[in-house]
Amino acid sequence: MSDRNFEPMTIAEVVAAQRAWAKCVTEQDVDGLLDLYDFGDPDTPLLFKPTLADVIRHDRAGARAYFVGGDPNYPNDHGFLNRGWTHVEFHSAVGAIPMADGRGLMDMGHYTFLDGSGDATHVDYTFAYHKLGGRVLISLHHSSLTWFPPVDA
Repeated sequence: MSDRNFEPMTIAEVVAAQRAWAKCVTEQDVDGLLDLYDFGDPDTPLLFKPTLADVIRHDRAGARAYFVGGDPNYPNDHGFLNRGWTHVEFHSAVGAIPMADGRGLMDMGHYTFLDGSGDATHVDYTFAYHKLGGRVLISLHHSSLTWFPPVDA
């Protein structure tokens, strides 16, 4: 069992963590981005299912491969940060809510990524956060392209 001591956190801290995440994406700051995740330990590993990948990640190397590409262990990763995102906006469904164990907050909604041409990519997300060592960290990240129902002609 993990002996890590999680600390109380606020919804405002989660919102600040989301803003920091968006800033790292638009600035292509992979190290800053990775530092926002808790890669955990064997009892509490990170669970990370990226938007444009089919492989669930649980360690820093796997997350880095998704964000920057070029890792032969993840040959289908082409670098999410290499897409030139200029803006990321979170749209939470209801705002961050407490997890059942009371040791973290979770959030679900949509975020929109704008590229340099102004084209938008719409993505659904679920994030779980906890606070450790005074830092709010992502412990679960699942995202997928938003499904739009077909338009009947």
